[in-house]
Amino acid sequence: MIGNFSKNITEFIADLKGPDGKIYYGWWNILACYPVIMFVFASPLVLLQFIYVDIENEYGLPRGDILTIATFKFTVAAIIAMCAGFYIDKFGAKRAVYICGTVTGFGFIYWHFIGQIPTMDITTSIWIAGIPLGFSSMPLLVATKTICAKWFNKRLGLAMGILAGASSISGILFTPFYAWLVETVGWRDALPLVSLAIFFIGFPVFHFLVRDNPSSAEIQHEFADSDAKNKAIKSNLLEPEKYGNVPEFIDYVKKPQFLIICLVLVIVGFVDQGFGKNISFYIMNDLGFTRSELAWTTVYSFVLGFGSRLAFGWMFDKYSFKGITICYLLIVVSIAMAFGVQGIVTLYIFQMARGFSQSGILVETPVFAKHSFGSNHLGKMLGFFSATSGVGLAMGPRTIGMMHDTYGNYENAFYLCIGLMLFCSAIVYTLKPIYWLKLQEEKVMMANVKFSKK
Repeated sequence: MIGNFSKNITEFIADLKGPDGKIYYGWWNILACYPVIMFVFASPLVLLQFIYVDIENEYGLPRGDILTIATFKFTVAAIIAMCAGFYIDKFGAKRAVYICGTVTGFGFIYWHFIGQIPTMDITTSIWIAGIPLGFSSMPLLVATKTICAKWFNKRLGLAMGILAGASSISGILFTPFYAWLVETVGWRDALPLVSLAIFFIGFPVFHFLVRDNPSSAEIQHEFADSDAKNKAIKSNLLEPEKYGNVPEFIDYVKKPQFLIICLVLVIVGFVDQGFGKNISFYIMNDLGFTRSELAWTTVYSFVLGFGSRLAFGWMFDKYSFKGITICYLLIVVSIAMAFGVQGIVTLYIFQMARGFSQSGILVETPVFAKHSFGSNHLGKMLGFFSATSGVGLAMGPRTIGMMHDTYGNYENAFYLCIGLMLFCSAIVYTLKPIYWLKLQEEKVMMANVKFSKK
């Protein structure tokens, strides 16, 4: 085991280098995406868990109504993500990131005016806030994941894990600060202040460091074995458009596997946000923990989540869909642990288990897309999958919140989430990563040909 671990580390270090002998630029691309993900995508995820609770305490609105913010957010996100896929394939992912970040930044500023707009009631004012937030989630991730997926084949899962780690880093660094910010300036002004970081930190770093597309030499080099003397793999699977054998996008949509993956993503999105968006209510208002206790346990969940993103990424590279199945089963375990939270120790254990298991969800979509269908129409593929996932993301928070309003607790809602994840685990276990298997076979075949010529 120690030998295998050492070998994996050695291979990874070798894979850090590009064809010019320097650090492979795909890794720099990932790091350059960190600021926009941290401030556009991750900051509302952290801030809203405190804001939701303050809105309930100030206005006494039902949880289902408050969480309609998330319904509006993910409905808009699903629509925009679908369009973003076509836009990215035509104009590039960088432009899409600028659009998403700008709309999100102005959406953050809007929170200052909630409850202060004449002739508009508080419920409508709050719901409208979810519309620009739709640009902060799936559309932004479609753009950044497309950039990452273009640059990686062999290390796609790990690269996506590192990219998804941006939200964990944001949670680790800023969760206590955001909790303090909401308490200090109020829930209306916290997000407007964070918008400054989008325009003055996120955009400049992204603009000057990110490259949209790799060269042919970089693609071939990245996929080769680390110990190969000639680190280049020439394959029509890696760059099919150069060989004139690219099917139309609609040809993929018609495949049964495409539709099955869409179904899985809808269900997983429902559970992910349905459970996640209600957890702050459950911890603070139902179990009686303080804002500070929620904040610090959330930090630990992000710490474990960062490590697990890398672990899941490596697992998805090595085992593909079987690795995703394991991720789903671990999510089942983490949801079940919510029933056992009684004191601060069990809260820490639950939050860390949740952070560890659910982090794999941010990595799965590009793996589903590329391991099944390759790099053809990648922007459209990720946009479509993200849009279908958005259906579940939009339905989950309000449905789970309304189940609490109906039954007076989350017991039935959590059982529903467990059952749905078990169903998805069984489905994904039976799927085959068609493109990924072909790549492995072709790689072995080409290696054997080279060996026989020596």
